[in-house]
Amino acid sequence: MQISKTEVQDMMAKLTLVVEPADYSEQVEKEIRSIRQRANIPGFRPGKVPASLVRKMYGKSVLAEVLNKVLSEKMYEYIREEKLNILGEPLSNEEETPELDLDNQDTFTFVFDIALAPEFNCKLTGSNKVPLYEVTVTDEMVDRQVKAYAMRYGKMESRPEPTDDEKKPEEGEAAPEEGEKKEPTIIPAPIDQDLFDKVYGEGVVKSEQEFRDKVRENMKRTLDKDAEFRFGIDVKAAVMKKMEKVALPEAFLKRWLKTANKELTDEQIEKDWSATIDSLRWQLAKDQLVEQFGIKVESADVDNYAKEVARMQFAQYGMDIEDQYLEGYAAEMLKDEKYVQQFYERCREEKIYASLKEVVKIENKPISYDDFIKLS
Repeated sequence: MQISKTEVQDMMAKLTLVVEPADYSEQVEKEIRSIRQRANIPGFRPGKVPASLVRKMYGKSVLAEVLNKVLSEKMYEYIREEKLNILGEPLSNEEETPELDLDNQDTFTFVFDIALAPEFNCKLTGSNKVPLYEVTVTDEMVDRQVKAYAMRYGKMESRPEPTDDEKKPEEGEAAPEEGEKKEPTIIPAPIDQDLFDKVYGEGVVKSEQEFRDKVRENMKRTLDKDAEFRFGIDVKAAVMKKMEKVALPEAFLKRWLKTANKELTDEQIEKDWSATIDSLRWQLAKDQLVEQFGIKVESADVDNYAKEVARMQFAQYGMDIEDQYLEGYAAEMLKDEKYVQQFYERCREEKIYASLKEVVKIENKPISYDDFIKLS
């Protein structure tokens, strides 16, 4: 197959592919033989249908299918070999592609438009200052969490029947309806060994001070992770600052989006365009940073990230789950390819942030929990 690339302008190029009989004949004949073996045509025994009849009935559809397959394979092979960093996917240039005549032609020419990624440098250095927050865990925060555990493991107790005086409504207050249901009251659990065991497991902590220390430790660990997440947001912002002026072939990209999703309207594309462009710029930046730092994401990284997600989900309910149980929950999530892709991308981003942390200037900033929450 002959393939040539012609530079156009503004990061655009054209690929011209000339497909000759040697590129597709063998595959067409193989498919015709396969159809002949399984065709069920009245008047002919299975496997005995004449090849000429099969070719007459199915030849054009087989040729079209094989041409499409060969085109895709050879075009992407060419893109890989030439190390072309393209945006989106190649799009057929219908104006410059000659009309196909599957009955009379044996050589076919196809023209595709491709968009080439721009040249840019999103590298950060020590001149880039990025804050890293350290959230203070106060005694008051520990007190609130201890009380929350006490309420969670408390007992439900019905309210006592009100006296006649209590039944009497205050001025301006509506009188209770006859037979109105009384809501139960939660009696907090005592701060004792039974509560310690319910929260952290039997015998893990053995005194109220150890309990409070454990609460503080877990809160600090969670807040440190939140601070790392915030660092990722801020260091990403520093990278995106360098990407602001990176031009992209917008007309081609809008056309590609509509081709990839037939249900998208021009209005929807325009409405979300700013976010779409930011996402594309970030994707380009990530690819460059991954190459710059030699980052690799292994399957073990994805597995560990899934376990960490499971751990955080349980932590929201105040549950500290052992690793052996987390593995089961993580394995269930990883059965879904959607989660695998999400976790892979998050692992990649975390490795990028960790690498950037080694090259930028870190500004350590102690901060209160309330002020930290306001950052988001």
